[in-house]
Amino acid sequence: MLRAILLTLAMPLLAHHSTAEFDLTRSVTITGVVTKFTWANPHSYVELDVERVHWKIEMDAVNFLRRQGWSKDTLTIGDHISCTGAPGKDTGAFTLKSFIVEFANGKTLRS
Repeated sequence: MLRAILLTLAMPLLAHHSTAEFDLTRSVTITGVVTKFTWANPHSYVELDVERVHWKIEMDAVNFLRRQGWSKDTLTIGDHISCTGAPGKDTGAFTLKSFIVEFANGKTLRS
């Protein structure tokens, strides 16, 4: 009985981390200028201006990012970066699930 209750409580957490809105069969790289960096759980976000198009990029949770070498100060507004990941299925939304970020100096971090 306790196991069933714990599983029921955990299901909303599992559902929240779905990647269903992203096309995981494709990978794209976008390069632009950081306009916002949100360091938060359950996901961090980067907003990026790419040639007059504003992208919203989903990254992993703070604990994962810390283990990959990130901090809340890793990105600042105006930084030029490239993000590689799975594009959103809604082509008009300009969203991306980021897996790798490359900085102007060539450094890369998993995201």
